[in-house]
Amino acid sequence: MVTSSAHEQDQGMPLGDLDPSRPMIVSAWGRKGSGKSVFNRRLYQSYPFDKVAIDVNGNAEPGDDAEQLTGPVPDAFPAAPARNGRRVTRNLHYRADPGSDTYVDDLDRAVGLGLYPQDRPAAVWAGEVGEFMPTAAKIGPHMRRLLMQNRHYRTTAFFDGPRPVNVSPLVLAQSDLVAVFQLPNPDDRERIAKTIGYPADRFHAECHETWGRGPHWFLLWVTAENQLYRMAPLPV
Repeated sequence: MVTSSAHEQDQGMPLGDLDPSRPMIVSAWGRKGSGKSVFNRRLYQSYPFDKVAIDVNGNAEPGDDAEQLTGPVPDAFPAAPARNGRRVTRNLHYRADPGSDTYVDDLDRAVGLGLYPQDRPAAVWAGEVGEFMPTAAKIGPHMRRLLMQNRHYRTTAFFDGPRPVNVSPLVLAQSDLVAVFQLPNPDDRERIAKTIGYPADRFHAECHETWGRGPHWFLLWVTAENQLYRMAPLPV
C-alpha cells in the first residue's frame, strides 16, 4: 500500500541506518544533466569496501583514490597486498573500448569483478546501464547473476541510465532504491510506476510536482519502506 503523496525530504537522503555491508541494488534514471550520476557518485564514493566503477563515457569520477584498471579484465577482483596484516580495500576504475569487437563482453567481465570472490562485500557502479545490455532481453551472464543473486554474492550495484524502458525490467524490479530524475517520456515514468506498484496517474503528478521545484529535484522510492520521497537537489 502506498501513501497519498510523496514524503518531503529536503535535507539529505532517507538512508539513515543503511549498512554498506548489506548488499543492495540502486538505480537512478533521468535525462543527461538531471543529476542521476551525481546521485550514484555520492553513494559510490562513500562505499567503504572493494569497488569498481565501469565507466563507459569518461564521466564517472570514482574518486581520487581510484586505480585505473588496464589490460584484460581478470576473472576476480584483484586484492591488494596486505598492510600490517590487514586486508587493503581497492577502488578500481575500468574503461572499456567501445570500438572493440569484445566491448559488451568486456563490460560484462568487469561486472564479474564485483561478484568474485564471494567472501567479501564489493560494489559495482555500472553507469549508462543500457550499454551493458544491447537489448532488454540480452544480458551477459555476470550481469544476470548480479541482478538475480547479488545478496548471495554480497554485491552492491549502482545503475543509472536515461531511459528504463530500454533496459531489462530486472534492473528496476530488483532495485532497493529507485531515484527518478527528469524523465520527459511518459513511457519511462509508466514503466517505473508499474514496477514499484505506484498508481501511474499519481506518479506522473508527483514527478511533475517534483521537477517543477527546480533543477535536480528528484523522487526516491525506498522499496523496503514502500515509500516515495520528494528530494531536494544534492550538493555537488
